Amino acid sequence: MRIHGRDTRSSRESGFTLIEVLIAMAILGVGLLSIAVAQLTAIKVSSRSRNLQQAMFLAREQMDDLEALPLGAPILQAAATTGDPANPIPGSSDANDQTTFNRSVTVAPNVPSAGLAQITVTVVWNSPQGGTRQVQLNSVKRMN
Repeated sequence: MRIHGRDTRSSRESGFTLIEVLIAMAILGVGLLSIAVAQLTAIKVSSRSRNLQQAMFLAREQMDDLEALPLGAPILQAAATTGDPANPIPGSSDANDQTTFNRSVTVAPNVPSAGLAQITVTVVWNSPQGGTRQVQLNSVKRMN
């Protein structure tokens, strides 16, 4: 607004105040911090997913071998739990990933009924985030 040819705005109103800049920096800091937290969470989820995928692959691989056994195979005749001779099975080829997997097979003959064998493949690993995780696959196969 001009009064008698003079501008009434003060030169102090032409820029940002220190408080406005601090508030803007605080908002920017909160935004960047939330992005960093989201990135860390994504990395953890990716690691968990990779281990679960590897465990499922190992379990499915063993189950396929067992389902391909001929009728009357000796492993289907006796109740037993056997560990994989390859245990512990290393995880990914990533040098930073120290995850190892242990695979075992449990056979229960005549379960759920005579002439059938219930097969359970279990893969166990220690999570990098702490705790033990496991995957189990179950199948039923004719014994003879």
